[in-house]
Amino acid sequence: MGFLNPWLLAGLAGVAVPILIHLLNRFRQRRIDWAAMELLRRAIVIRQRRIRIEDLILLALRCLAVVLVALAMSRPTLSTAGAKWFGAQEQVGAVIALDGSFSMAFRPGVGSRFDRAIETVKDLKAALDPGDPTSLVLMGNRPRIALRATGYDDRRLEKALKEMQPLPEPLNLEQCLDQLLPLVRETRAPVRECYIVTDAQAATWGNLSEKARRALRDIGQEARIFVLPLAPDSGENTALAGLALQSGSLRRGTLARLAAEVRNFGRLTQDRVVVSLLAGEKPVDQRVVERLAPGGAQTVPLFVRLDEPGSLRLTATIGHDALDTDNVRHAVARVRDQVRVLVVDGDPSDRPYRGETDYLATALLPKPPPGGKPSMAVEAVPWVELPSKNPDTYDVVILANLPDIRQAQVDELFGFVQEGGGLAVFLGDKVNPVLLNPRMRQGDAALLPGEVGEAAAAPGDAPEGAPLAAADAQHPLARALEVLPPALMAEARVQRYFKVALGTQGRAVLKVAGADTPLLAEKSIGRGKVLLFASTADRAWTNLPTHPAFPVLLQEIVTYLTTRSHERPWVVGEPLVVALPTRSTVTSVVFRGPGGAETAVQVLQRDGRRVAAYEHTDQPGFYEMAQPGGPPAAAAVNVDARESDVRTLVGESLAAALSGLPVQILGPDVLNKAGAIRETRVGRELWRILMLAAIAVLALEGFLAWRFARQMQAAESSPTPTGRQVLDERSAA
Repeated sequence: MGFLNPWLLAGLAGVAVPILIHLLNRFRQRRIDWAAMELLRRAIVIRQRRIRIEDLILLALRCLAVVLVALAMSRPTLSTAGAKWFGAQEQVGAVIALDGSFSMAFRPGVGSRFDRAIETVKDLKAALDPGDPTSLVLMGNRPRIALRATGYDDRRLEKALKEMQPLPEPLNLEQCLDQLLPLVRETRAPVRECYIVTDAQAATWGNLSEKARRALRDIGQEARIFVLPLAPDSGENTALAGLALQSGSLRRGTLARLAAEVRNFGRLTQDRVVVSLLAGEKPVDQRVVERLAPGGAQTVPLFVRLDEPGSLRLTATIGHDALDTDNVRHAVARVRDQVRVLVVDGDPSDRPYRGETDYLATALLPKPPPGGKPSMAVEAVPWVELPSKNPDTYDVVILANLPDIRQAQVDELFGFVQEGGGLAVFLGDKVNPVLLNPRMRQGDAALLPGEVGEAAAAPGDAPEGAPLAAADAQHPLARALEVLPPALMAEARVQRYFKVALGTQGRAVLKVAGADTPLLAEKSIGRGKVLLFASTADRAWTNLPTHPAFPVLLQEIVTYLTTRSHERPWVVGEPLVVALPTRSTVTSVVFRGPGGAETAVQVLQRDGRRVAAYEHTDQPGFYEMAQPGGPPAAAAVNVDARESDVRTLVGESLAAALSGLPVQILGPDVLNKAGAIRETRVGRELWRILMLAAIAVLALEGFLAWRFARQMQAAESSPTPTGRQVLDERSAA
């Protein structure tokens, strides 16, 4: 037996009230001695026994009535099928969870998976009765509650289902199950059930995390769980799984290269997949993937010429298929009219290519443009002139092999990076780590990604040194070098470098092959970034400055350092965070979504930065934030490609994935799902019968009290004094 309102069992303490009244009344009698008392004593003793029995009967009935009322208010339930023989009432509390992830938009035929899921929910209506507390939840990256513990009404449920559409986001099963648990617990019914209607996508259900399994067990302790998978289908889907800037400088008059990843998630070969690129509404490039094997992927290069400065919105598409949601991806490129770079030489020389920054300047600006304004302006100065330069007038500052730096310049560089500037530091034989590490600090904050240690020779016995290797293959700078032929990259060698111990916010990008410390490390500070190259910018310790990869790496470094954090690709459902200038005084900004709707967002202080966090990226497309005194900050939001694998689990594979969990699977082979659910119910509620019993007991107590009083009146009218004395004794009792 269980209780829906167990705290009301405290009402059982009320049974003490009639007992106390009975005991107190026993002490209200007054003893009066009179002459005839001894003559009547024997008669009174005989009559008093019957009176006490009658009083105890009335007391027991009153106590029983209190107990029955208290139990009825606590709403006890019996979880046995035999409870129906006692006339107990059946009521069901249902939580209907409908999978709304974008794999449910897959349309292999006339209708989509979501359409079939809606029909499945409608079939479940036969398992509910009017008034049953019902909740309806649409599950995606987060749950959306359409109905919450409302009495079941067919028209209300139909209206809520009609307003639902599949969401352009993946199914976050862990978070959704965590929200289903409180919905189940707050349902007041003796029988509680949870229906999960889903396509049983293999990518989600095939390998449940321990957190998701624990959530299902917790729900199973409160309610019976029914998983209702949809009928299997073809599962053939081709998706545009990625779009990112691969190489190129984001400056006016240059050519940018993007990489579009096309992936075949199906079991059939796909032929002639057309990939198109649009800049705004204008087509700029197109490629054809002639053959895409099952489960295969291919990266397609797309090119766009950057003719105008500003925020360029790029969209890549492939042809229509059964799931169009993942056939489009967006990217944003902030094209600058001119990038200003300050190069500081720590070991200057009058001889060509003997200074520390000669190769840097050549790689950044190989030759003057034929005419017009250059897209990059490079200014090289000796390190002693650094105090006369204001970093805020540049976009990127490069320090090469500085023997020393003043605290005032370090403070200026901190502010420069925090406001969005980019800083790159190259080391060399003039650098003293004992002096450099404390210099490059502002209080407890370090400017560099890590502590610079002692210089070391590259691993291996080869005199030319060791090649470069990617420490983070997903980093844009590492990806930029991956496009070069491996044989060519093997020729880039490092002989010596400084060991670097990364700080808490440091991130390794490149390393020397065989070494355990980074060659190139990164750190974000405020709106900007700092890069540390642990070797030289000249040929003293490496042949990289004369290698074809060096101009590519330098151009990508400048592009990366001038790119704002919000210009990276975002995922639907992920909060869009835009860092604002530290000196900005605005308290709120306005975001505009893909549909044109505008939302005001408060500016927050987070990790020492002023940021605006937009939480409602619920649609793919372009978002922009209005910036006072400047152009809007644009960002691209895309669907999560992990949801594009629309293959599902069926039959034994789904049962194996859910083995050991308190769930019952009602597959597509179960035609009458509502009937199957009704047959498994065992819960009955007893409050009605208990309340009726309490009323009957009170009626019986009233009748007996009236009957006993009539008997006493008859005894009072008797000519014998014994009747009056007995009546007085009853009154005293």
